[in-house]
Amino acid sequence: MKKVLLSVATMMAVNSFAMAGGDIAPVPVAQEIDDTGWYGGLGIAYDRVYSTNHKWFQITPTQDEVGKLVGIIGYDFNEYIGVEGRIGKSLFEEDYSDLTTYSLFLKPHYRFRDRDNLSDDSGYFSVYGLLGIGYVKVKGENGKTPAHSDVIGKTILSDTSFQWGLGLSYTIVERPDDKRYALRDTWTFFIDYTSYVKNGKINSTLYEYDPKTYHKLSVDGLTAGVIYHF
Repeated sequence: MKKVLLSVATMMAVNSFAMAGGDIAPVPVAQEIDDTGWYGGLGIAYDRVYSTNHKWFQITPTQDEVGKLVGIIGYDFNEYIGVEGRIGKSLFEEDYSDLTTYSLFLKPHYRFRDRDNLSDDSGYFSVYGLLGIGYVKVKGENGKTPAHSDVIGKTILSDTSFQWGLGLSYTIVERPDDKRYALRDTWTFFIDYTSYVKNGKINSTLYEYDPKTYHKLSVDGLTAGVIYHF
């Protein structure tokens, strides 16, 4: 009797699946998103080196306009936080400063993207911060308004201190059908503001100014560039 009942139950179950089309719906699998990995990039910076008065893209007393090349290497731990190192070296200056910068940042970021529809996304914007420590070195140069004669070719400022910045970027996703939506093989274009040093003490005059008044230097700048995630 038990065998008969088991056979009947089995036939009823098979018949039910057959009437329903015979297919068992697969269990949905959560989409894996890979937001980790290394990246590297290059940027061009417009930096200001100044003592007291300063303005963007204008000539003011004690302010030097510096063009700088920036190398970048970083690692994203997830979609919200990463670390980034930068090295910058001036390519040209208007007046008195040969500038070198080193930076190590913690990089919090937020990406504006639809996580529920990643397969149709070809790109997205991000905002990020830069918080860390770095080193700044300014050597005297013989520009339009040169450094004081006793410091041309010598160090005016050597400072290690807190550095910070804010930025905006846009990432191009070349393979939106990638189910993992990995950052690998993507390009990111960015622009940011960075404060490298504020009121760092110097031991010499910039030009012929009174060293009792012009005894500090600050450095900040705007950087634009491109990053490749590999």
